[in-house]
Amino acid sequence: MAHLENMRYRKQPGTAAVYEDATVISGMSPTTPNTSGTAVEDFNEASGAAYEPRSDLGYSYEKKDLDYADYSSAASASMSQHSSSDRSPRLNISKNQWLTLGLIVIISAYVRLWRLSNPPNVVFDEVHFGKFAGKYINGTYFFDVHPPLAKMMFAAAGRLAGYDGVFDFKSIGLDYIAAGVPFIGMRLLPALLGLAMVPISYITLAALGHASDACALGALLVAFENALLSQSRLILLDAALIFFTGATVMCWSLFFTQTHRPFSNKWWTYLLLTGVNMGNALSCKWVGLFLVATIGVWTLKDLWEKLGDLSITPKQYAKHFFARSVALIAVPLAVYLFWFQVHFTVLHKSGEGNAFMSPEFQNTLDGVVLGHTPQDIYYGSRIRLRHAATNAGYLHSHMSNYETGSKQQQVTLYGFRDDNNYWVITRTDAEEQKMLNSTNPNELQQIKNGDTVRLMHWKTHRRLHSHDKRPPVTTSDYQNEVSGYGWEGFKGDSNDHWRVQILEGDSRVPESKNKLMAIHSRFRLIHIGQRCALFSNRKKLPKWAHEQVEVTCMKSAKFPKTLWRIESNVNARIPADAPLAEYRRPGLIDKVLEATAVMWRVNNGLTKSHPYESRPHTWPWMRRGMAYWGTVNRRIYLLGTPIIWWLSFIAVAAFGGIQVLLFLRDRRGIHDRLLGARERYAETVGFFFVGWALHWLPFFIMGRQLFLHHYLPALWLAIMGFVGTLDLFTRRLSRKVRQAMMIGVLLITIRMYFQYSHIAYGTPWTREGCEGSKWLKSWDYDCKRYPSAHLTPSSTTVEVPQPTQLTPNIGGSPVVISAANHDDPPEAQHVDPLEHENKLNEPAPRIDHDKLGSNAEKLNSQMMKAMTTTTSSKNTHVKEDEKDENYVGGDVGRDHNPTPLTPNANHVNDQPHGQPHA
Repeated sequence: MAHLENMRYRKQPGTAAVYEDATVISGMSPTTPNTSGTAVEDFNEASGAAYEPRSDLGYSYEKKDLDYADYSSAASASMSQHSSSDRSPRLNISKNQWLTLGLIVIISAYVRLWRLSNPPNVVFDEVHFGKFAGKYINGTYFFDVHPPLAKMMFAAAGRLAGYDGVFDFKSIGLDYIAAGVPFIGMRLLPALLGLAMVPISYITLAALGHASDACALGALLVAFENALLSQSRLILLDAALIFFTGATVMCWSLFFTQTHRPFSNKWWTYLLLTGVNMGNALSCKWVGLFLVATIGVWTLKDLWEKLGDLSITPKQYAKHFFARSVALIAVPLAVYLFWFQVHFTVLHKSGEGNAFMSPEFQNTLDGVVLGHTPQDIYYGSRIRLRHAATNAGYLHSHMSNYETGSKQQQVTLYGFRDDNNYWVITRTDAEEQKMLNSTNPNELQQIKNGDTVRLMHWKTHRRLHSHDKRPPVTTSDYQNEVSGYGWEGFKGDSNDHWRVQILEGDSRVPESKNKLMAIHSRFRLIHIGQRCALFSNRKKLPKWAHEQVEVTCMKSAKFPKTLWRIESNVNARIPADAPLAEYRRPGLIDKVLEATAVMWRVNNGLTKSHPYESRPHTWPWMRRGMAYWGTVNRRIYLLGTPIIWWLSFIAVAAFGGIQVLLFLRDRRGIHDRLLGARERYAETVGFFFVGWALHWLPFFIMGRQLFLHHYLPALWLAIMGFVGTLDLFTRRLSRKVRQAMMIGVLLITIRMYFQYSHIAYGTPWTREGCEGSKWLKSWDYDCKRYPSAHLTPSSTTVEVPQPTQLTPNIGGSPVVISAANHDDPPEAQHVDPLEHENKLNEPAPRIDHDKLGSNAEKLNSQMMKAMTTTTSSKNTHVKEDEKDENYVGGDVGRDHNPTPLTPNANHVNDQPHGQPHA
């Protein structure tokens, strides 16, 4: 924003140093004394340059980018006497301009607040954000992919309006009025935030030095822009995001009006408010990161220019650097942390969001009791293992076999705590024999990193087992099935051997990195024979496996999803005074980092298709909108005002092309002046161009679901860039021509606003008017919903396909969901970013242990029958290609006498006394 310095130091190759005026103060009349121009006039007199400002314009501005010539050293010296403190303008908005702005705000209030109660139904993503407001009011913890500020603002608005948090916003179309939901009060918040963008736009343009008519045009374009209108009338996050984006840019612009008074109170106020609002934008949606990048780029540019200003001492430069570091880095981070602290404080009760978070995080919620357990893990201990990466549950087995692969006993992850989650950790046969022959065979021996162990299921006496068979769901060659094999009294085989590999320990308990400890140690279990690691990635097993989560043994697996923790440790021989372990309660920073990591993971996983998703290259020209809500003869469809979208895109795209062309011509020694507006064009429109590009281009590298509303922050910046361009390049025109151009743009905008207002407000329309508004075939709002204007009310019919489903409202009429038709646009659908995650996190159904018990008796009888058959035929081993489901004594030697606890299916490729197959 160095363009706001009144006198600029410029030097062209082969010429003397020149200062030139770069100030345009909005609102100055032709008769307003311009004391800041005295230096320029003196300089012109000394150099012989002549300059006469246009007297036929209704505003005052100074000519910039004067033609360069060889000026005398005396003239240059006379200019250097002026201090930098006199070279910055102050924001100058006249009383008449404030009155004009007030009138614009009143008009905008009517536009933005008209019929806010329409429709009285749940619309689009109000399904989520209305429900989240209820969670805040009830204090129940939930998880969302967005930071918390905007959602908390809706909760506060709902609470003030009388919302009790009971209505669940379950689906699009639910009736607010019948349920007694104060939805108007909740929608009033985003509407007021959207309305505030009108004066914000005006003040931003004024602070950047644009003329009053341009400021008024910019404010009115924002007021009548249909997409911004639609988005700010509903309980959606984008209104808050755009508001804080605009507030940040406004404060940033006002900050540069104080460059003549560095470190003054106003200077600090505007700089700190820039950081605060930037933190607020980031706390609404992560799109705020693009705003951080925009301010960051311009800050680096500003500091680079100050580095070349010899009037600034190193000490002063260090103060500038420190001030910006504090205000633009520390303050936004502090604001981000503050709102998360409020978020965690309000959501203090255990809720549906628990499944996304670690046990440590859950331990901070009311209603979650994880308790403590003996810290040291000894051989013979009964333990419960939790999968560390997914929080999907505990290593589990039960009296039920796989229906594929080896058909041995299932090993899964199970989200509930029961006795089938317990495993007894034991030595291998060889180590057990050594211990028995030692001088103290009853000594408690703690398990260490690198030890080879076996895990026996406490209830069924099957051992944790793996072999070269494919799992039921994940059938890749590098994934092996994990099963339970054996029975009480059976010594097992080498395919039951696992090596403990401790990867992480608790820094507060350094020994946990070398000795296996409950809770503190995070470890892998490496299968000795197959060289694979016990693994899970939250894939659900079929119904015959009770829809629990699959557990496999994966070769060359990445660490996170192979990490396990021991949550419970039971051993009667452990002394009563043994140290205990419990999940610690993380502090704010740790909780924010964990929540941020989960949000990042879930955001990257949003790859499911949506009927109205779109890609970034289609946004600037508005190829397609998005259906938000619809009924028989009304609908809400997100579509902007075409002329605003197209002209703003042309303006910012043209800026990029012009700058490239100017750079190339400069290299050839041709220095274009752009009608005397080159420097200001590069500074003001350049800032909006950088912001627009940084709010649009990053979406090209995202693989997740994207929608048209993601472009709205970039759209506002593009509108500001368009108005700035129009202002700068019409200043040499006569006042009548200039204002005629601006009025023309405004009138076309208002005409289009009325034309498309029916799908912005959800008001009745005619079929002919709807069809005539479709300038692009890709605008797929359904005109068949509207009655024809040529039919009388008594004979009016609306062509609506027969409904295939009725979604009941609370106390209201059902919402018609039209039958699928390839010729009709898809119905409005909310975007559920957590649908996939919620399905993964949904606990498997509780196991019917009575049913499993009866099944076990049946399988036991089959086992005894199979054993009798095996004995009579004197077969002791099953052939590798044998697939008899009734055979349950596979790989059992003659010396084994198994106790029939539960059946064991064919044990293919497993040898109790030999080495595992390759």
